[in-house]
Amino acid sequence: MPLLPLRQLGSVNDSQDACVNVLKEGSFRFTNQSATRSFQDYDTMSSSSSESSGSKADLSTSNASSRSGQEMLEEKELMFQRESQHVTMLKRAVLLIMLLAGIAISTVVYFVSSKAQYSSFASTYFSSSEKLLETFHHIAEGKLGAVSSLTVAATAHALDSNTSYPFTTLSAFQHRAIPTRAISGALLVTMHPLVTLEQRNEWEQYSFHGDAAQWHARDLEYEKSLSYGQYDLKFDAKEVVQRVTLEETLTLNGMANHIFTLDEEGDAIIERSNGPFLPTWETSPVFIRTLVNRNLLTDPSATHAANASISTGSVTMGNFEFPVDEIETKLYTTLLSISKKRVFPYVTSPLTRIYLPIFDSFDEATKKPVALLVALIRWESYFVNVLPDQIRGINMVLDNNCGDVYTFKITGHEPDPVGLGDLHDDKFEHMRKTATFADVATVDDGSPHGVPLYQDECTYQMTSYPTQLMLDDYRTNLPALITFAVAMVFVFTFVMFLVYDRLVERRQNLVLHRAVQTTKIVQSLFPKSVADKLMQHSPQNDLLSSKNQKLNKFLGGDEQGKSCIADLFPACTVLFADISGFTAWSSTRDPSQVFQLLEAIYNSFDEIAKSRKVFKVETVGDCYVAVTGLPDPQASHAVIMARFASECMIKMTEVTQKLETTLGPDTTDLRMRVGLHSGPVTAGVLRGDKSRFQLFGDTVNTASRMESTGVRERIQVSQDTATLLTLAGKGHWLTPREDAVNAKGKGVLRTFWLRTQTKKLSNSVASSGTHSSDQDDVMLDAAVPSNENAEAALRRDRKVDWMTELLSEFLKQIIVKRAASPFLPSQSNDNNVDQSFDLSGGLIGIDEVVESITLAKFDADVDIKDCDWREIEINSTVHQQLREYVSIIASMYRDSNPFHNFEHACHVTMSVAKHLKRIVAPDLEVADEEEVKACINDKDKTLALLHSYTLGINSDPLAHFAIVFSALIHDVDHRGVSNVQSAKEEPLLADHFKHQSLAEQNSLEIASTLLMTDQFADLRRMLFANMTEYKRFRQIVVNEVMATDIFDPQLGALRKSRWEKAFAPEACNGIDQNTLRATIVLEHIIQASDVSHTMQHWHIYRKWNRLLFRELTIAYRSNRMAVDPASFWYKGELGFFDNYVIPLAKKLKECKVFGVNSDECLNYATRNRAEWEVRGEEVVAELVRECEDLVDSSGDAGMLFC
Repeated sequence: MPLLPLRQLGSVNDSQDACVNVLKEGSFRFTNQSATRSFQDYDTMSSSSSESSGSKADLSTSNASSRSGQEMLEEKELMFQRESQHVTMLKRAVLLIMLLAGIAISTVVYFVSSKAQYSSFASTYFSSSEKLLETFHHIAEGKLGAVSSLTVAATAHALDSNTSYPFTTLSAFQHRAIPTRAISGALLVTMHPLVTLEQRNEWEQYSFHGDAAQWHARDLEYEKSLSYGQYDLKFDAKEVVQRVTLEETLTLNGMANHIFTLDEEGDAIIERSNGPFLPTWETSPVFIRTLVNRNLLTDPSATHAANASISTGSVTMGNFEFPVDEIETKLYTTLLSISKKRVFPYVTSPLTRIYLPIFDSFDEATKKPVALLVALIRWESYFVNVLPDQIRGINMVLDNNCGDVYTFKITGHEPDPVGLGDLHDDKFEHMRKTATFADVATVDDGSPHGVPLYQDECTYQMTSYPTQLMLDDYRTNLPALITFAVAMVFVFTFVMFLVYDRLVERRQNLVLHRAVQTTKIVQSLFPKSVADKLMQHSPQNDLLSSKNQKLNKFLGGDEQGKSCIADLFPACTVLFADISGFTAWSSTRDPSQVFQLLEAIYNSFDEIAKSRKVFKVETVGDCYVAVTGLPDPQASHAVIMARFASECMIKMTEVTQKLETTLGPDTTDLRMRVGLHSGPVTAGVLRGDKSRFQLFGDTVNTASRMESTGVRERIQVSQDTATLLTLAGKGHWLTPREDAVNAKGKGVLRTFWLRTQTKKLSNSVASSGTHSSDQDDVMLDAAVPSNENAEAALRRDRKVDWMTELLSEFLKQIIVKRAASPFLPSQSNDNNVDQSFDLSGGLIGIDEVVESITLAKFDADVDIKDCDWREIEINSTVHQQLREYVSIIASMYRDSNPFHNFEHACHVTMSVAKHLKRIVAPDLEVADEEEVKACINDKDKTLALLHSYTLGINSDPLAHFAIVFSALIHDVDHRGVSNVQSAKEEPLLADHFKHQSLAEQNSLEIASTLLMTDQFADLRRMLFANMTEYKRFRQIVVNEVMATDIFDPQLGALRKSRWEKAFAPEACNGIDQNTLRATIVLEHIIQASDVSHTMQHWHIYRKWNRLLFRELTIAYRSNRMAVDPASFWYKGELGFFDNYVIPLAKKLKECKVFGVNSDECLNYATRNRAEWEVRGEEVVAELVRECEDLVDSSGDAGMLFC
């Protein structure tokens, strides 16, 4: 398979525009532009002025390429900006067009739908108007014809009876008139014969005494049979007749015996004119008292029309009539009620009398009027039930040429009188429709020619107009709803376009973000030219595959037979750097803390690598691998790498000192061990799963041996690297290693130590990418003498700071929890809290130990508050008092104790914090699966589940603070001997504490007394909101500190009994097992932490085992211990593992609240026990020799304290 030389690879092809992402499992995709921008850093780095001319040539070439690439990047950036502007303008244009189109279409839809409504309104109005006008026409053509037929009957009766008018009475008048009234709609029909002066006397005799006068009685009886009497309001015509003052003329039948009229006062008087006369004769309906013989021609409202009808022989119409008094109103009401056949009150509306002539014969040539038939009509009644009920609001204006005008409004079936005058809405004038009686020439009476309709009298016409009410019925909100719906469609489209554009933009930003991330990852995995070639490496004739697919196939090894990206680099320097003590250190930390350290260290190394133009190959665990001299040759590759290694050593110290406050003690003890070797290297892209840039060859192996055979805080270089440094004028940087190095597979090698800088790295070194050769040449040996006392003081201060920050975290959580509760103040103002811890009248610690501790109750309303305790700021006074308290406690530890000292207290506290984190973040997989699923979407249930799972510890930050506080104080003022020995040496102290747990009770009393001094009043008020919290804190601290005495039989029996009650199913009657289990968990945390070194890495175990052995040896040599610890140390440790440590680790697992942390403790304890069983005797011998050597070298057993 042919190889592509890496040194011949070109720069990134900026014309490519494919974006590529990093695939999972190591497949890579790149964004060319982003890659170019990211890899540009390598082109812009400058070499030191002290390097060779060959290096300067390389730098010149690199700068030229960088300038060319920079111009192309600027050009591409401008093009990208222009395209972005065009896209933005297009989006704005599309949005504007959509907005305008939405407005325009919505407007059109509104007007079209409104027009449709108006058209429907107009159509309904015109069709309704046609019906109304047809009905009006039918009054003249049909209704009046029905009345006129009665005149024909009157003429025929006279001819048949061989009589002549006026002396003719129509037989069965009611039988004839009632159907006529029903058909014509007339309220009243009256007969008026024409009487001349010569005929008057004869007429008066005829009407009063003749047989014809009996029609009234007959018709009245007939009406009674029709029940008309029930509608008669008894207006009683006698009231009118009595006003006539013709009492002598009244007969029982109520008829006047003379033709009479009414004077101006309305009183009846005998007609004195010379005639002719039109006396009232037969009427339908007929009343008990009637106005027979009243002269129609003397009625001012009827005179003109009656005379016109007699003189012309035509049908004439009178003008509007309205009742003038209450009597006439009653009359009209009675007539309406009879017509409607129900009581129907008269509401003011116009009435008109129609005058129809009765002829003496049917001969058109000779006939002449001899009588009049008068019909009283009510216009309103003709328009009842003409229109459907849903049609409302048509104005009908009725007028005549006599000057009468009246307006009706048709509302459904019923017309409603509006009032006199033309009252229509002028805005509907254009929609008027008119019908007139002027178009009617004759009234059809059944004769061949009919009766002419007189047009010179009151000719009626009717005009219709729509009303606003009718328009409002059709003008609904439907157009608005349709318009709104159309507008909403456009709004939805508009919003969807914005959402789509946002999603596309978000996706593009995500792609760009991933491309940038990809570039950074590729930059760390591949050199610039390699990444460039990877993006270009694809056959030009493969048109069906995308560049990303081709790249993925290439990196995945799918393109068998294709050329590989690899080359041999003859001049390189490889660095291997390992963190010494990291494995042991990480065994005492939470995983998040481990990664926090590695990220901080390696990120700082990466920054130096960028500035020094060093290529980082990879990190394997805590090992950092880098190389110089590839892919671009560097003549001074050894010098560059030496400077890089030196700066990394210094940066390592700075970072660990900075992180010790966060990550805890011993962080500054971590140091780098570095190895360098120079020579040829084979490098390239190793394709397959998780493809990456790899180095191969003997140079790499030798560099690894340089690191593994080196020592902490030193840089070991091979002979080849030392030779290159000497040739470069840097021989003064080197110090030969005194002992020979026997490297695996290499034999005996001669190596050198590289002196490191004495100055700290400046910000300019780490960030600017420029270096001064003068500064780089200041290389001295790292072994610089220091003030041991000052260093010890600094170490203690850092531990105090770390302990203070740890306690502050839990104090912030207390503040947050308290702020969320409506029942607790932010801090206590109760002076009762500032009393002694001795709440029971002189009880000591051993007396205050209880079987179970009740923790804070769960409150979902309090625990659900979304407040981050990290955002809380503690009062500066409280924080200062907290640090001062920790500092005083630290000073109370006896530095003369190799084991029971403040450093060990910090180690125990660190373990406590780690255990608490595992409780706060439990592994819910051990819980009931269905219960967990039910709580996923319910925060209250989730918090309740956590509270139950963690036995309430998770919900009580004060308990967390108390446990950490207990770890801090549990060995204060420890004497370095057992409690039995302390009782012998200090009998008064033993008596005070009842010869039980002297060291533990003494520590508790010292720390408690100190906390209750006025010096820490503000701290106490912040810790305890009330006496309940104060007592709970005290109880937890007492139980925790006393739990560290694992040899007291009374306490041991209490713990055993508590365990059986808490975890034995048969012992749960009447016992709160959760409270017991919570107490056990709290005590197991401090117990496991007190011996945590036995459950950590072997090196950690060896360290504290050695210190404890030294402490007991000191006691033995000081005659404070009867038995030499060397005599029992090996078997004693085995017994301690078997009888206490491993059972304790198993109990941690059985508590089921520590997750994987309990597995880790048990695994370390088991491995350490196995390792001790194999190497323990050898280790004990070594410990004995160390102690002997310390004593022999100084002649003083006090050296054992060192």
